Amino acid sequence: MSSQAQPGSDGGRLPDTNSFELGDTVLDREDDDPNTATVINCPPVSCDAWDVGEETVADHNPAYDAEADVIVVAFDDDLAEAKPDYDGTDPIPLAEVDIPTYAFPPGRLVNVEASGRECDSHRANASPLEGFDGVRELKERLEETSDVGVHREDGEPVLTITKAGREYRIRSDGSVSDGPFQSKLADVAAEFLGGDD
Repeated sequence: MSSQAQPGSDGGRLPDTNSFELGDTVLDREDDDPNTATVINCPPVSCDAWDVGEETVADHNPAYDAEADVIVVAFDDDLAEAKPDYDGTDPIPLAEVDIPTYAFPPGRLVNVEASGRECDSHRANASPLEGFDGVRELKERLEETSDVGVHREDGEPVLTITKAGREYRIRSDGSVSDGPFQSKLADVAAEFLGGDD
């Protein structure tokens, strides 16, 4: 990433085979509980030339191709507040954005909508909660006591929440992954989604 986290090294360099376009929804593959982010700029600057403090993106990410061009992202929650109408048509000049941005080597990112990005561009640019008001309300309720992650699977949002060191996944139908807190989370989910435990 940029200045926020130090990556772990796998010993060998990982290939940067992923290509990204403006507006793509991405996740950090090294984050155990990633939040969705949107690609806002793809400058023609390599990771070993993009400075982050006194080091470069390549210095922070030794397992990735130092010569690959950086991918600049903003987390979706921040972007929704600062530029709610951003559609990925044009890059956002970094001098004009008043939210945290992060430069990544492309190999560290995973495209949430990896298949058919161009034909599904509207869906890829949309918030993971767009059209799922019950899930949005559930997320807000859960955020009163915990950090909640959001991503899409099969076109529907999935909330992730950690309780007592265990990650739970809550789907839009109200189903909750197994664990000691499954029943409690399913009860809360049922209030907003009508799911059963």
